[in-house]
Amino acid sequence: MMDYEIIGEGYFTSIHRSAIEDIVASGSYSRELVFSSNPWSTALQNYLILTHKPSLIQNIQIDGSQQLFNRYYWFKKFYHLYSRRNGMDAGMEQQISLLIESIGNKIKDFNWSELQRIDGTIESQD
Repeated sequence: MMDYEIIGEGYFTSIHRSAIEDIVASGSYSRELVFSSNPWSTALQNYLILTHKPSLIQNIQIDGSQQLFNRYYWFKKFYHLYSRRNGMDAGMEQQISLLIESIGNKIKDFNWSELQRIDGTIESQD
């Protein structure tokens, strides 16, 4: 079992919306997906923060592997919620594959069952 912790939503609540708007403006992200009132928007916002500005998350130390696992968790949670309503999306699935590849390349002796455990955690939240 890996030594990491999934960062809960509470760590993201103090981050001002303008920081997320800056991330959206500098990338090619859909404002509609990021800022909608749908349940997946918060998970997508958390993923974007972890990906582009993890220094905004206060009161927790995030190392490289913890950041990767949390990026995977929050994007996978976003996609799980999104796809339940909208169906599968090949581009988002490709992004998940790229995250998995990045984890495999950057974490020595990676135990692949950790991703299955994260997936199970997300699915059990329904």
